[in-house]
Amino acid sequence: MKGLLAVIVLFAVWPFGSGKEFHMTPSTSVPAATGTVKVQKDNQNKNTRLEIKVHHLASPSNLTPPASVYVVWVRPNGGEAIKQGALRVDEDLKGELDVVTTSKNCDVFITAEQGDTVTVPSEFTVLQTHVTTS
Repeated sequence: MKGLLAVIVLFAVWPFGSGKEFHMTPSTSVPAATGTVKVQKDNQNKNTRLEIKVHHLASPSNLTPPASVYVVWVRPNGGEAIKQGALRVDEDLKGELDVVTTSKNCDVFITAEQGDTVTVPSEFTVLQTHVTTS
């Protein structure tokens, strides 16, 4: 059974190699929030995997003004922001979202939104960082 688990874990991370971790900067509206983006490059098709984890991020309904959801965005250098998905925060104020992008050099940021059907980010950014792959 342990062998099978090891094989499953191997295939979950392969073909992505080891990567770099970037710390996200919180906005003044959520000063206790922390976040990291672990970046891994797929050596076969050159995509980039982003493992986004947040801690101490208040429920969006507790913000001023209140929101209903957090949304993760990727903005390639010089490009438009691309929605990656909704980030749900649990009762322990933790959340995570894994995404795959073709971007190698981009901003990753999380906004508080009124719904997850938005197509452009609001001005209410709660965490952000810039990531690059080598």
